[in-house]
Amino acid sequence: MSFDPITAIINTAGKVIDRLVPDKAAADMLKTEITRDVQLAEIDLAKSRLAVAAEDAKSGKGGFRDQAGKLAVYSCGYAWLGEPLLTWGLSVLAPTVPPPPPVDPALAYSMLVGMLGLAGVRSVDLKNGTRN
Repeated sequence: MSFDPITAIINTAGKVIDRLVPDKAAADMLKTEITRDVQLAEIDLAKSRLAVAAEDAKSGKGGFRDQAGKLAVYSCGYAWLGEPLLTWGLSVLAPTVPPPPPVDPALAYSMLVGMLGLAGVRSVDLKNGTRN
């Protein structure tokens, strides 16, 4: 079970209200108001996060998907080109320097292929008009 700070705040406020307000109806009304205010604050926070995400999407700077794709491409490029060339170059120019650590490109390659597959599916959906 995870800790939910919002629920903890509401429960603590409820306990304080129970001790300070002797009238049960008034205490329940205060608890309801606090719960409503907290829920409205959560809704406002969600709306502002959506607005930030929408502006970020308009910026064209790329998001997580773009960064993950770049990381996959760079990882595969290093594993297929960079590491072999560095190993060869170091063995020729500086034989006493240890070679760079090996990198397994399988994980980056599977992520890259998966992302390309999803992009292809999205392109087909957009072309067929089945998705906006």
